[in-house]
Amino acid sequence: MKIIITCLILSVNIFITTASACFLTNEYEVHVVNKLPSPKLKLHCASKETDFGISDYGPNYDFHWKFCENVVSSTLYFCHLWWRNKQVAFNAFESRKTVCRNNCYYEARSDGIYFSGDGPKSNVMKKVYDWQNR
Repeated sequence: MKIIITCLILSVNIFITTASACFLTNEYEVHVVNKLPSPKLKLHCASKETDFGISDYGPNYDFHWKFCENVVSSTLYFCHLWWRNKQVAFNAFESRKTVCRNNCYYEARSDGIYFSGDGPKSNVMKKVYDWQNR
């Protein structure tokens, strides 16, 4: 009997350590890539629970993070970007509204913010936000 209980405990432990961290929900990865020339892009992304802070990123830098969507599907991450005399703020991920598989991919370009719900290898980048003057 002790052997069966020990095997059961080991099996559960192995399952927990090898299973995805998102057991009941989906895991997503959001990328915000700087495709701008100098000067550096200033970026701030956050959610209600997580604030990544404000930082400056050079050309081609890929700022990204992974997360598990919450159980009640109310996950929201926003980003605020500044470049030269322009800025833009947008919801980078919003449960039930953001259409992406597991990779939400944004590019900051000189004429606006582009999005692909299939990750960076997708040929279909769609302009979704315009820069606003500060």
